[in-house]
Amino acid sequence: MDAQAGHEKTITSLLPALAGANLIYGMGMLELGVTFSYGQLVIDNEIASMVKSVVQGSPVDMETVGIDSIHKIGSGKNFLKEKHTLKYMPLEQSKVHLFDRRTRGSWEKKGGSDVRQRANEMAVEILREHKPMPLDPDVHQELKRVIERAESRVHAP
Repeated sequence: MDAQAGHEKTITSLLPALAGANLIYGMGMLELGVTFSYGQLVIDNEIASMVKSVVQGSPVDMETVGIDSIHKIGSGKNFLKEKHTLKYMPLEQSKVHLFDRRTRGSWEKKGGSDVRQRANEMAVEILREHKPMPLDPDVHQELKRVIERAESRVHAP
């Protein structure tokens, strides 16, 4: 779980996703799958969320482009205080739960923990607090039938 792992996870997720893949393999895995890390799984979840956001793209139409603001403000000027920017920027900026986007000073005041530390803490919290929803009884029965059918084929003479 270091910068290299983060880079490799991002690039090996983003490129297949941009090519149309809808499955990411290796979440939480390190060392070519030899090691599994709950902390890495949390990091990979954040990466997958960002990749999904990139692949979905941003709507481009007359409203989202903000032609009126461009004409009003002009080229090369500051759009950050514009109502249009304030409306659409939060919708387009990826939502992160793990990665820290604060300034260095603010990050240091809050303890300066790195992504690995935060991911491990988040993994422990999830493992301790998460209560999975039980399967619908009909789904459970159907899965049971599928497993029994598969096992009967494996054990058939």
